[in-house]
Amino acid sequence: MTSDESAGGGSDTGGATPPPSLDTIIQQARTAINEHALGDARESISRGLALAPENLTLLDLGGFVCFFLGDYVTTESYCRRALAVKSDHAYACKGLGLALARQGRVEEGVQSLERAIALAPEWVDSYWDLAVTLLEAGRSDEALQAVERGETAVPAEAKRLRSLAQTIRTRGRR
Repeated sequence: MTSDESAGGGSDTGGATPPPSLDTIIQQARTAINEHALGDARESISRGLALAPENLTLLDLGGFVCFFLGDYVTTESYCRRALAVKSDHAYACKGLGLALARQGRVEEGVQSLERAIALAPEWVDSYWDLAVTLLEAGRSDEALQAVERGETAVPAEAKRLRSLAQTIRTRGRR
């Protein structure tokens, strides 16, 4: 080592560990989510987005985490950022719909959930979330219609959707 390197002017990093790769950061975020450590997941997602601000995986994970933390405004932001990257991203449309509805913007939320269904009609989650959103808005008949549409579009999930329909009927009578 030259005298310049030992004085901090060279290539010696002082043994510092290189920053984790984007794939490692994504895996850390997923692990934290699976362990219900949502604050840790949020930190990993922020680190990753600093490196790759348009990464759809990180934007999706960010929206998911913020939704379950009850931060619907930030969820909306993550979903809108994801849609700016990929306008036909059904997952972001679904997340946006849920975030909007939780902010009291039910009609906008329903429209976004309907768009998610149009983009991925074979994906049962959007029908489910639309039905729950409508139920929470006191619109039981429309919620049942969403379930029926899901049963028709995704017959393999009919049993699970029928269970939701029963819940809607029970709660709708109250």
